Amino acid sequence: TKMDTKVEHMDTTVNTSTKKDVALIVLNSQHVNSEKYSDLHHVSKDGAMMQKMLNGYETTVSPNVTDILKEVKELNEKHKSENSVIGRLHFHFSGHGVHNARIFITEEEKIKAIESNITTKITDTPVGECLVGRAGKLFSIHDLKHELLTLGSDTIVITLDCCRSESRGSKTRGQISEEVKLLSKEAISQTDQEKIVVLYGSLDGHSTLDSRSFTLELFRVTSKGNVNIPILSLASKVNASWKDTDSDQRCKSDIVEVGDNWKDFNWPSNTTVEGNIIIVEPSELDPRIIYETLNQIKEEMICVKADVEMLKNEGNLTAESPARKRRPSFKN
Repeated sequence: TKMDTKVEHMDTTVNTSTKKDVALIVLNSQHVNSEKYSDLHHVSKDGAMMQKMLNGYETTVSPNVTDILKEVKELNEKHKSENSVIGRLHFHFSGHGVHNARIFITEEEKIKAIESNITTKITDTPVGECLVGRAGKLFSIHDLKHELLTLGSDTIVITLDCCRSESRGSKTRGQISEEVKLLSKEAISQTDQEKIVVLYGSLDGHSTLDSRSFTLELFRVTSKGNVNIPILSLASKVNASWKDTDSDQRCKSDIVEVGDNWKDFNWPSNTTVEGNIIIVEPSELDPRIIYETLNQIKEEMICVKADVEMLKNEGNLTAESPARKRRPSFKN
């Protein structure tokens, strides 16, 4: 399994000295439906390690939770009754996780649809990435974010130590009599995912403005494609640009980092275009480049000095001054 860390909603303008850090650790090691979800014997060790890392937090540890939503709501009610002011909120889950691609329609809903002569049926089955309760009840990660936001903390960190594989099983229980399987998603290998970056022009569940498109903002921050930006800071640059213009749109990146695998990757390319001159950016320091760069700085200082002298002698300086024409940083 892989641990995912996500950060939501941040407000750093308030004095944190009056606040406390709170953590909820859910450890689902045992499951009622052992045929579908096997017991996880190392989950308790995860809990011990997480508690140690969150030293200083007011921590609630909840083992083998059947209804994860209920557990979060109880935490919420507890801190509301105590009038808690929370700085950092951390939610950790160790257990089974699935990407649910199967929805159920109850017999009651089917009858209702027939009697009303409608073709649209309603289901309360969560889809997408979900956490699995002790008895198999699913809790959407999207809904988890919403619930955690109601605690009003400055920051939220979520660590999910669970699978994200697709669930398309066909076993049904109780009153469920009809199911719909969504289109299957073929898994992408780890190696392939390490070479993919996805830049989302909006946040999950949000729409975008046609007049302030993500592409337009990329065009602006890269100066029409002439400035190359490290891929690891590209989303941050775009969001800062939007914020400076009072736009409420935000983007985010989905990237798998392994060591420095993306450190030297600039977008849209690893070259910088300045006028008609292309300066290749070396990935490592080259003594020749350093020497010639120092010489360029020296030449620029001479140019500045020449400009000053010209201003003194002639009282003007034009853009066509030979001393001000751009020089390449090095020759091939």
